[in-house]
Amino acid sequence: MRILTAAFFVLFAQFSLAADLTEADVKHWTDAMPGLQAWLTQHEDQMPDTMPDGTQGIEEMISQGVQDLKSAGLYDEYNSKVKAAGYSSVEDWASATQRVSMAYLALELENQPVSLAQLEAQLKQIQESDLPAEQKDMMTQMMSSSIIMMKAVGKVSDADKNAVRPYKDQLQASFDAE
Repeated sequence: MRILTAAFFVLFAQFSLAADLTEADVKHWTDAMPGLQAWLTQHEDQMPDTMPDGTQGIEEMISQGVQDLKSAGLYDEYNSKVKAAGYSSVEDWASATQRVSMAYLALELENQPVSLAQLEAQLKQIQESDLPAEQKDMMTQMMSSSIIMMKAVGKVSDADKNAVRPYKDQLQASFDAE
């Protein structure tokens, strides 16, 4: 469940090739997140019900999350909130959210016995199975989403993981509360 909650944050993030995270960046994010998340929760009923189907890459999911804020007419208000929290824009906050969340996921997955090759093999088995079409489509979609996430997590730098590591328990508690 923690991984799914963390993945939610990726929807609002902007992929960035910025410098590595520092512990100060992570602390800033953990300090700002409760208030920003409370605002998002308070306004979630105003957001469009667009959920990714698992076939998009992270950049497409990110773009959709920002677009949803704009479509709901909430972007400017949320932009004011993130600026008050010390970020330059929704996109700046989203980039930090993506980096912290992905580093957290990378740390979580370090202890998981599943590899990318295993997921790809499972996907192939599903696609070649005799399952009913609807079930096969659903399982293929879920597995494809897992593969996309695993590939993205594999690109997280050691520096980002090291910056997040001291905050892992705090992040886990935050993601569990969602």
